[in-house]
Amino acid sequence: MIGRVLAFTLGDGSHMCSVTTGPRRHWVLWMAAASVLLSAACSDTSVAPTTTVGGIRVSVSVTGVDPPTIYSVVVAGRTVSAAATAAAVVTGLTPGSYAVTLRVTQNCHVDGDNPRTVAVSAGRPTAVVFSVTCLAATGSLRVTTVTTGVDLDLSGYSVRVDGFAVDGKRYQNNWSVGPNDTQTFSGVPVGDESVTLTGMAVNCDPADATRRTVTMASSQTIDVAFTITCVPDTGQIAFVVGTAPDIRHISVATTNGSGVRRLTDVEFSNDEDPAWSPDGKKIAFTTDRDGNREIYVVNADGSDALRLTADTAADYEPAWSPDGARIAFVSERAGAPGIFVMNADGTAPVRLTTTSEPETDPAWSPDGRIAFASQREGKTSDIYVMNADGSGVTRITTDGVHPAWSPDGKTLAYSASNCQFYGCYPMVLIKSAAEITSLVDFGPGERPAWSPDGRKIAFSALDCDFYYYECTPAYVRIARLDGSDAIRLASGSSPAWRP
Repeated sequence: MIGRVLAFTLGDGSHMCSVTTGPRRHWVLWMAAASVLLSAACSDTSVAPTTTVGGIRVSVSVTGVDPPTIYSVVVAGRTVSAAATAAAVVTGLTPGSYAVTLRVTQNCHVDGDNPRTVAVSAGRPTAVVFSVTCLAATGSLRVTTVTTGVDLDLSGYSVRVDGFAVDGKRYQNNWSVGPNDTQTFSGVPVGDESVTLTGMAVNCDPADATRRTVTMASSQTIDVAFTITCVPDTGQIAFVVGTAPDIRHISVATTNGSGVRRLTDVEFSNDEDPAWSPDGKKIAFTTDRDGNREIYVVNADGSDALRLTADTAADYEPAWSPDGARIAFVSERAGAPGIFVMNADGTAPVRLTTTSEPETDPAWSPDGRIAFASQREGKTSDIYVMNADGSGVTRITTDGVHPAWSPDGKTLAYSASNCQFYGCYPMVLIKSAAEITSLVDFGPGERPAWSPDGRKIAFSALDCDFYYYECTPAYVRIARLDGSDAIRLASGSSPAWRP
């Protein structure tokens, strides 16, 4: 059987469509298909759907150097980004006037009005073209160092630049510069960048801040100068060095890490808690060489070790009074650890704190008060201060141990817990009358000790496991008060700076 031609006329007579069918047995299937096909093929396309919204199509014409790879358009609180070679289209806008803002990288500027008012009509997006001119995305930094004095740091310094590139990505770079030198470093992003001078020896100090903010300009050279003064390197630090489990000794080194010498000489003792006398002639320390922990004193050259306490309970953590006449210490002779004071020759010990909670870490202030750590108001230790006779106890921190007064008595350094999502670890904090700040931005540390001039702090740096469940003392670091130049002095812990 031959195929059939089926003709269909629309109701208004304006269109006629036809379909040729196959054999009879397919006729029913073709009829069903034809009804679907005809509904599409024979529909009247002369009637367009009604459109009530419009849009804005933004393109960019760029001239100059270092053009952006991407730009953003802000319309009615909406942000649309596009590649520099493509158009950014904002759709779904009701007819009306809109402010169109073009955002480009910092080295580029938009010619003409920005934002620009654009009228939107229903239908096709309104086309807008912005002209953009770009300058070089980087400049040069010229760093000059001038170092005077004695014992200069001949190894030179490091210059670190931190900031952001024009595309918003983090930027950091390091260069070397000599003690008396001028170096020019190119490729520094335009905008505000932080310039830090690091690597200065402990006996060398800058005349001004080591961290500066500079505004880099396109294709221009910006000058930064640092003046450093070095003094004779005569400072000394006593610290604890572990040689085996439960075997530690007191050592002394100059503040540049040289001349390390062992101070205590009993082979199998545990010697800890070094504390210099105010005149720098003696060191008090804790040792178990007689069985339990007791307090001894030794000359600065290690000679004439003298036992000061002889109680059956443990005595430890000695701290000299400002005049050198007395020593505060921790004793367990009344049960829980508490603060005691005795004469510098070990006579007339007197109990100062009387609570049943652990109280440790005595530290004399220059004006004769004593700071200490106590758990008297909770399970964690807070730092308190009291008069030399134990009266007038006042809490001064809500967390902390190991207090250390600055030489002028106006600032307190101490250790406190820093808890993050991955765990908690101790870090060194500095408390002044106005604020509490961290000594270094990152890194576990404890047991701070001030330099005699109050410009630096030595502390015990810690090695911690991955989750910060356990931290152990590893080495002594020295940092300036702004946290810069946290140099490693030597392996060990519990530093004490010689007055």
